[in-house]
Amino acid sequence: MTYPYTSQVLERLGLRSMINACNWSTVLGGTYLEPEVLQAMADVSQTFVDLNALLTKAGERVATLCQVDAAYITTGAAAGITLSVAAAIAGRDERKWRQLPFTDDPPIAGRNQILMQASQIAYPEQFALGGGRLVPVGGPLGSRRRDLEDAITEKTAAIAAGYHYNIVPCGWIPFAEVAKTAKKHDLPSICDCAGAFPPYANLHKLTDLGFDLALFSGGKGLRGPQNTGLILGEGERGRALIQAIREHSAPNQGIGRGFKVSKECIVGLVAALELSLRRDEDAEYARQMATAEYLATQLDGVAGVDVCVVPNDGQAYEHPLMARTPVVRVDVDKEALGLLTMQSLYAALRDGDPGIYLRFPRVEDREFGPFSRRASVFLFTYYLRDGEAQVVAERLKRVLTDRPWVTPR
Repeated sequence: MTYPYTSQVLERLGLRSMINACNWSTVLGGTYLEPEVLQAMADVSQTFVDLNALLTKAGERVATLCQVDAAYITTGAAAGITLSVAAAIAGRDERKWRQLPFTDDPPIAGRNQILMQASQIAYPEQFALGGGRLVPVGGPLGSRRRDLEDAITEKTAAIAAGYHYNIVPCGWIPFAEVAKTAKKHDLPSICDCAGAFPPYANLHKLTDLGFDLALFSGGKGLRGPQNTGLILGEGERGRALIQAIREHSAPNQGIGRGFKVSKECIVGLVAALELSLRRDEDAEYARQMATAEYLATQLDGVAGVDVCVVPNDGQAYEHPLMARTPVVRVDVDKEALGLLTMQSLYAALRDGDPGIYLRFPRVEDREFGPFSRRASVFLFTYYLRDGEAQVVAERLKRVLTDRPWVTPR
């Protein structure tokens, strides 16, 4: 078949269009944009508007859709971390905002520590940009509520948590307990859950559990512009933190000035959120499951591989915080296939036309061990459109059968 999702602009730049079978990924451009989202962005591109008023109205609409008390649109979940930390440290004190991110001297005087379980720390630079000094709680294999309580001092500005699938799934303090501890000590609480959508209920799950702020990426599961994100707030403190962020972010002066969201991206994210929440969640999951089962069926029986579908339905999952989207797991016998490293397999798929991107583990063979003869490939279904599953199945089957990395004798 002729691949329909190509870009002439990319071709003129000497680049190829790719099939995304590795789920949402910043390095791949986030997501594709639906026609309704592009239409909303094009519509507002031809006029002018008061950006403060647009951000306020858009935030009100987002808060209603996400069932929270307040919302602010920024340039991504990473920016959301920086702005949330800044607000937790500075509050509504103008002098403190002007001092950020330098927080060791008066008037802040070192009340800048952000407590976070060591196993959940993923983006420390974003905390530092907001003036925060991360204090790991517990160790990489877990922590206890007592560890969190003992870490609180007069220097503590907030307690943070990470709700995402690239952290160690071991020994967490329950999220509700983290939020409860913050409230007990009258501290702001922040949860980074950038890719925790779907399910739809996750948009208010963490604030329902007691967090003041929850941060989401606009360019992942929500299928909005990649350079957008949501800061969602609940309760009196959540509303106050978001108001402080709004006052010190673009188009206003302040540490958030650099996180400038265009009018096109603001309305694009709102349109994407509306479109996402209009979809029948169960029907969308069933469509993805059918794609996963098709891929598994096509690859079943290929020599050197074992195939299964991981539902990620809350009962069986690759990671307990994985978004609700089914994944095809392909266990590869590297020795039988003549693979020295998995990079050869990934490269063979990327070099085709169109190229196919799979998720590349940070540590090869992370489950079986670096010296094992086995490894796993994961095929994500969330972004596979009509015809793409067939291309992925045919290419992967051909590559696994032809084994281009093996030099003929």
